[in-house]
Amino acid sequence: MKKSIIFLINGLGIEKAGSYSISIDQCMPGLARLKETSFFTTAVINSVEYRSAYEDFFLGDTYQKDIKYIRENIINDNVVNNPVFQKIKSDLDSNPTSKLHVFLEPTNDTISDAINDLIDKLSLAEGKEVYIHLLLNQQTVSEYKKLISMINYIKFRLNSRITVGFIMGKELLPDVLSKEELDTLKKMYFYCSCERWSDIEKKLTSLADSNIRPCVAPGFCSTNSCSIQNGDVILFFNTKSTNYDRFLKGIYQNAGEVFKTQEYKLPLYSLVKLNTEFNIPSFTESIEYDNSLSSMLTKSGKKCLILSDPEHISLVNFLANGYKNVNNPSIQFMKLDTPYLSVFQNVINLIDNTDYDLIIFDYHMDVSKTINDLKVQLEQIDKVIENIGTVSENKHSLFITSLYGLKKELPLAPYNSEMVTLDYEMQIPIFFYDYTYPRSKYTLAPGETNSILNSAMKCIWDNPELDSLIRLKGLLNNLFKK
Repeated sequence: MKKSIIFLINGLGIEKAGSYSISIDQCMPGLARLKETSFFTTAVINSVEYRSAYEDFFLGDTYQKDIKYIRENIINDNVVNNPVFQKIKSDLDSNPTSKLHVFLEPTNDTISDAINDLIDKLSLAEGKEVYIHLLLNQQTVSEYKKLISMINYIKFRLNSRITVGFIMGKELLPDVLSKEELDTLKKMYFYCSCERWSDIEKKLTSLADSNIRPCVAPGFCSTNSCSIQNGDVILFFNTKSTNYDRFLKGIYQNAGEVFKTQEYKLPLYSLVKLNTEFNIPSFTESIEYDNSLSSMLTKSGKKCLILSDPEHISLVNFLANGYKNVNNPSIQFMKLDTPYLSVFQNVINLIDNTDYDLIIFDYHMDVSKTINDLKVQLEQIDKVIENIGTVSENKHSLFITSLYGLKKELPLAPYNSEMVTLDYEMQIPIFFYDYTYPRSKYTLAPGETNSILNSAMKCIWDNPELDSLIRLKGLLNNLFKK
């Protein structure tokens, strides 16, 4: 039975200019030999950490799918009949001075259209103020350029009555807030007493110049009048079941003192049900992801084995099932044990003597020590890759790639403390081997990490809807996805 195998060397990427060079061909002779007969291409990535990398791999651009789902199933012509919609409208209409505060993670500029639709359907009274507060979740400084363009587009497209208010990093706050952090949030939320930058682009550029990642950016305001007042309504326009409790505690643990009463009213809602300790009514319980690994396996009747570090299995399972805590019998897990996989017979037993159709090896490079340690680690994992390549030859499809790059400063060796920088951000290699795709007829197109998963599934499941990187050669053929 032909199988698809994906071996992820997470952290491995294509060296950027100025990066310390590690010769993969010298450290990994097994991979070097495989490269001689492989298809090769690259993928552009935004991730430098495994959480968002897993999301990209298992689900792709979820925000494009989220927005489509929101427009078709939530903020549609029937939204006026949704009990949460009716409650929000009632809260705003019953209090002439109340404002609507919409918290949003800006990850796709077209989300502004869905927000506009909701505001239009609320038919708010003339003069009713609406503020949108942005929680930046982008992980790398390099994303500011895209973020600036996105926010400018959102501002341009937003309904004229909507004003951008607070902007801060999503990961700025710890799980437990100190008194100082609560005081800082009190000043920002209730008094707009923080930095004010009407020119958001200039502020974001200064954060980039200071090498401050968007996700940990200090909070600032783009206007003087976005403060939260008693009777205002708060809506998290979220697409994930995220936990925003750190931000909410900054509101609710300060509100009584600010308003001089414990009888204040700050009704809170969310678009999708949140993972929270607060009681928050939501428009919908979840967003369905038909493109998840779990969904593809169910449709194809295939089974998958994922070998990973135990600490990652919970997250992998959550994302592979489309943001659902499901124990899908089609997905099984096993600890990734390098010494075990270095034994050739064990690899034969794992691949050829099991009934799994797709096998994913989820390996993460350890960059906590020295460059020399990293080279030794690559040498060890090369033995595993060589075994897998030998077992797969003329039988199975094999992808060797990564989900994220890294940027890390490390000493050269225990005996040499000279510090050098590894910079593998932005781009990863993809090697592909499959005897059923002659190199004379096929090529491997550049793509995204989710396309790697789709390509691996395409090798064992002939589904024309899968976005495969494997294309027939020729100009006309490559104008269309195969």
